[in-house]
Amino acid sequence: MTEPRAAYNVALPPDLDLAIMTILSFHTSSRNPIPRNRLCSALTEFRISDRHVRDRIKSLRRSGHLIGSLSSDNGGYYIITSPTELQEFLNREYLAKINDMRQTVDAMTKSASQRWGPDSIQPKLL
Repeated sequence: MTEPRAAYNVALPPDLDLAIMTILSFHTSSRNPIPRNRLCSALTEFRISDRHVRDRIKSLRRSGHLIGSLSSDNGGYYIITSPTELQEFLNREYLAKINDMRQTVDAMTKSASQRWGPDSIQPKLL
């Protein structure tokens, strides 16, 4: 289902990031996300791909914007409205992935150490 921009009763600014934030301002909290396909539909005048929208969301997050997302059937993007909501998002989307990657690095480093000696590899994370 597409949702035309007119549904928001606002003119979108010509800047893509501001347009995204304007649309997301109507979708606050994890109880009211906008599905990615509806967000992309609302941004059709920018003629951008789904991938580009995801990249812009990533960039906005790195700029400090509190944009959450859910990947469930009722998922989408939303503005995070509380510390609890932020912690839930970070735990679900980032900390779990970081822990998973750390376990993989540890297992591979251990295996390399056993195969080639303890000084054979020193993973550099920074």
